[in-house]
Amino acid sequence: MVQIMDEVSEELVRQTKRGVLLVLSGPSGVGKDTVMLQLMDKYPNMQKLVTTNSRPKRKEEKDGYDYYFVDRDEFEKLIAEEAFFEWVEYRGHYRGGQKKHVAEALESGKDVIWRIDVRGVKNIREKVKEMFPHSVFVLLAVGDLETLRQRMLDRESESTQDLEWSVDMAAWEQRQWHDFDYVVANEDGDIEKTVDNLAKIVEVTRMKVG
Repeated sequence: MVQIMDEVSEELVRQTKRGVLLVLSGPSGVGKDTVMLQLMDKYPNMQKLVTTNSRPKRKEEKDGYDYYFVDRDEFEKLIAEEAFFEWVEYRGHYRGGQKKHVAEALESGKDVIWRIDVRGVKNIREKVKEMFPHSVFVLLAVGDLETLRQRMLDRESESTQDLEWSVDMAAWEQRQWHDFDYVVANEDGDIEKTVDNLAKIVEVTRMKVG
């Protein structure tokens, strides 16, 4: 009995030092950035995963905060070394999330938020789960796609043709909900509830045995 209690006590101590990786995804317009920023503001132990980018750093950007900036040759060297969970090439530049950056943050006891698109989730889920058992994949969603359409309209950043494509893509992305551990609603006016629900999911994941 004493030995069992000692083991439980040791696990409870590990929980206090254990970081959780929250992989946060969802369609365009669902509010991923806003939710992530509010999570970090409300829970200082949470930090975003800083990904790596091969494009030149802009004047207002900070290396190590906005991205880790490397040149194209260095990025391709990291690809060859299998340093990334996943990477993509976008408009002639690479970007991706390095395994070591996730590990370093989690080992420090921080909770890490990795904001990634739905297609990326399909590429990384098995690898992330294998390396970090205390990780959780959450899809932010809305109950009515018209909500997303209106949010996109409010941004005034797309033509009518692009808007329809974005709405169709959003519908496809929400249909991929089975690739996630949880689906969390982010309806208009309920962002505080969304943030609280995500925080609860992180805490439950922290207590997971394994």
